[in-house]
Amino acid sequence: MRLGEWLVHNGALTPEQVQTALWHHARWKYKFGEAVLDLKMVPPDKFLRLLAGHLNVPFIRAEQLDKVPASIVQTVSSEVLGRLFFLPLRHQPGGSRGSLYIATHQPENLAFIDEVSFATGFHVVPVLALREDIERALRRHGVIAGRYIEPIELPPEEDFRLDVTR
Repeated sequence: MRLGEWLVHNGALTPEQVQTALWHHARWKYKFGEAVLDLKMVPPDKFLRLLAGHLNVPFIRAEQLDKVPASIVQTVSSEVLGRLFFLPLRHQPGGSRGSLYIATHQPENLAFIDEVSFATGFHVVPVLALREDIERALRRHGVIAGRYIEPIELPPEEDFRLDVTR
């Protein structure tokens, strides 16, 4: 079931709101869920709970991210955390590599999970969190400075001219 259908099925959105979010998603090139949050159709905590149910993964709230000790965050290099944008939550020994629970805003992205696993050497268990909450926690731990802004790529302008008048 698609996320929009899931949200309608669970009473979080109406079919009309899904259409509005889809338009916003297409117009501004957001992910559908980001469009729902940007339009403030569903409160972030409720959306997080619904999305976690849709993806069948656990979720973590902002106040729980604030309690992650520095010793856990320091198990992964700042370079890797800043580049891949996730927050380590817990290390569980076991097996040949052990497991690392991570807060991520993209737990469904298997390529991302594989990259984190390769970079850390652990078996990775994703936990859903809001991107803004992860960003705040990474700033609090000194991993990233200032506000995290994802780079955007603009399409090339065919007739681009810079007119400077003085």
